Amino acid sequence: MKSNTHCRYIDSQSSVCLGISRFSHAIALAILVIACCMSSACSDDEEFIGGNDASLRFSADTISFDTVFTDVGSATQIFKIYNTSSKGVRLASVKLATGGSSGFRINLDGQHGTQFSDVEIYHGDSLFCFVEVTVDPHDSDSPILITDSLLFNIDGGKTYKVMLQAWGQDVVVISDSLITTDTTLTSPRPIVIMDSIVVAPDATLTVAQGTILCFHKGAELAVHGRIICEGTTEKPIIMRGDRTDKLFPYLPYDRLDAQWGGVTLYPESFGNIFSHCDIHSGSYGIVAHESTTDDMKCEITNSIIHNVVGHGLFLHGAWADITGCQITNAGAGCVTVIGGETLFTHCTIAQLYPWSADRGPALQFSNVADNTEYPLRQIEFRNCIITGYSNDEVYGSRMQDSDADFNYMFRNCLVNTKITEADEPYFIDCKFDVEDKKKKDSDDEQPPLREANFRLVDTYNYDYDFALDSLSVARQMGNGAYVTPAAQYDLRGILRPSDSPDAGCYQSE
Repeated sequence: MKSNTHCRYIDSQSSVCLGISRFSHAIALAILVIACCMSSACSDDEEFIGGNDASLRFSADTISFDTVFTDVGSATQIFKIYNTSSKGVRLASVKLATGGSSGFRINLDGQHGTQFSDVEIYHGDSLFCFVEVTVDPHDSDSPILITDSLLFNIDGGKTYKVMLQAWGQDVVVISDSLITTDTTLTSPRPIVIMDSIVVAPDATLTVAQGTILCFHKGAELAVHGRIICEGTTEKPIIMRGDRTDKLFPYLPYDRLDAQWGGVTLYPESFGNIFSHCDIHSGSYGIVAHESTTDDMKCEITNSIIHNVVGHGLFLHGAWADITGCQITNAGAGCVTVIGGETLFTHCTIAQLYPWSADRGPALQFSNVADNTEYPLRQIEFRNCIITGYSNDEVYGSRMQDSDADFNYMFRNCLVNTKITEADEPYFIDCKFDVEDKKKKDSDDEQPPLREANFRLVDTYNYDYDFALDSLSVARQMGNGAYVTPAAQYDLRGILRPSDSPDAGCYQSE
């Protein structure tokens, strides 16, 4: 276990560089402008043909949009029309079959509209076509399919068709929401938060099971009072960004980090409950600021905090109980605990953050921040997995020359760390990267757990499944004594055995 006399204090909203360049859109636009300019550079002597001698090729025969929120509008899809003829081709018309009533909009070679005439494509050349769509509200809780087609009519010849389709979803839009009295937030439709939701002191916000909260860029959930989010296995509460389109054809924005803010529990906020929640793709996950009393700050059960640019779970001087949770891929560190008293049971804490190599550890805990003591009364891990890309994913830091409490314990955990002889009493029945991890006389680097224990780690599509692989050493290594009522079922609703359960938040079937 790494240790130091002074702990790195990372602000809860600190930013980590995105591996995919933030300037990719600008670069793509520049390339597009150049290509369009090249397309327009042509000879005045071009000869055009029509009829059956003319032919075209399209980069796509169908343009599909993922779920588009009504009245919000979509991102732009692009395809190209290639002239495969030996001479120029003149299109008598290019038009939407519905005349534009479907909500689709077209930009063809720099011109906006729903119908175009006398469109020319020189031989060996091509045109860009840009498609957008806005779906009108249809007063339905379920998405509906919107279709249209774009017709390319060659002068005196063939008509080509490109299909257009989008799923439209009615939503509830909230702006500048200040909760000053006890309120229940529920809707069968996604709720789009354009600014932020702020829960005032002395107010309680209850979020009903199955509610989907889609936060706009920079929006957050700020809790000064209390929040109760109790979903179920079948109807979890989801907190995510509001972009439903894709950065690349294979990469939805929902798999990128920093799409919205996160959840902040302020010092005066206590008694918060998160059960069966999925909080992902934010700037941070749940951040609990320094507590003002010894009351329970939060209970988090069977929930996911995944893919954030800052901290996944940040607890400062808090009393918290975390059970059956997946806390994964956080740029500044998955779990950071400064002081307080926290119990983790059957949690998977995995630092496989893909967007930057300069990432914090899976776990860091300390009794000091900014040269101020914060007694760490107890931090304990039972039947947990703590791993990541680094050769050591546990970073403990205590204040030098201080008598402030610094108490930690790991029981029946699979841990990616290196321990010293002095650490051994604090790692009871634990497993490490390899069985000979406790050979203290060797300086050899042992291979970290990394992806080997998990069912899916797809770093191309940024798709993850942290359920245990069939060969994972975390199987059956837990202690049944720690299967508390809250941990009886795993994150996916599978019953844990009373003897030798799997470590982590997922139980093998």
